Amino acid sequence: MSSRRRPAWATLPARIRAAVEALAGGPVVRADGCPDGFSPGFAARLTLADGRRRFVKAVDADAWPHEVGAYRTEAEVAAALPGAVPAPRLLGVYDDGHWCALAFEDVDGASPGRPWTSHDLRRVLDAAAGLARVPAPAGLPARHPRLGGWAGLAADPARVAALRRHAPWAARDLPRLVALERDGLAAARGDTLVHGDLYPHNILLTADRVVFVDWPHARRGSPLIDLVTILSSAAAENGNSAGRIEPEQFAPRGRAVTAVLAAHAGFLLAGGLAPPYRGLEAITDAKLHLGLGALRWLRDRLGVEVSAGAPGGPVPEPRRR
Repeated sequence: MSSRRRPAWATLPARIRAAVEALAGGPVVRADGCPDGFSPGFAARLTLADGRRRFVKAVDADAWPHEVGAYRTEAEVAAALPGAVPAPRLLGVYDDGHWCALAFEDVDGASPGRPWTSHDLRRVLDAAAGLARVPAPAGLPARHPRLGGWAGLAADPARVAALRRHAPWAARDLPRLVALERDGLAAARGDTLVHGDLYPHNILLTADRVVFVDWPHARRGSPLIDLVTILSSAAAENGNSAGRIEPEQFAPRGRAVTAVLAAHAGFLLAGGLAPPYRGLEAITDAKLHLGLGALRWLRDRLGVEVSAGAPGGPVPEPRRR
């Protein structure tokens, strides 16, 4: 999955190209666009005249007023990240109120393949476990707006009808999902650094490192948030593939995981089943794809028999295969 077509280097206004070159530290002789991700902004690996490489992202704030906030937040977070965090170093920011550009050190890596391999997944989970030992920088909020959504979805007949087409059991069992996500929001609290968006397009694998990029959604919280996000991606990308990966192979037991997973699936499906913003349809499509993967995993953890509908009652421990 990728975003709508991104702007090319040559199509940026001349003054923005000049500003980017000032940030990067020299004239740009080559720009290799980055297809991954969902932002409508410019994103490319730039080669400078002296051979150095930089990664730069930029967005037209006038054209995309709802997107530029994420760039400005990412600049603040990236500047505050501790050195122990496996993230690219922020080199500079340009923001004239109309355009916002961020320059980072370039990481010579690639996103995990899709479908996931067990080897790549284990590497990423190990790196996420290391991230969980890093205290969150001062000033990061604790509320997670990217968790939860079942309550809003349940109040919207159009989205309930759409959910019924994709997952009839979930539409029948919405009250339990609403209650479970409340527990998930409580279980998501904590004081460690949480990336909040650890999908393959925000992960780079090098020969010896795992690097996490794109940090606008960083929060203080429980490491279960990043764990669930990573494994939900595996459920979505590998659910019907020959290299099927069962998230239960990598996930701990316990109601807390199930509850955070429910809150994560609720966020994704509340967005994925809503009318998309014009020009950002790829984001809605991605949320639906990932949300259905998370929902399949949640169904397994709840022990729901799809043909019989969703039973009520307490949430059991997940079944081991």
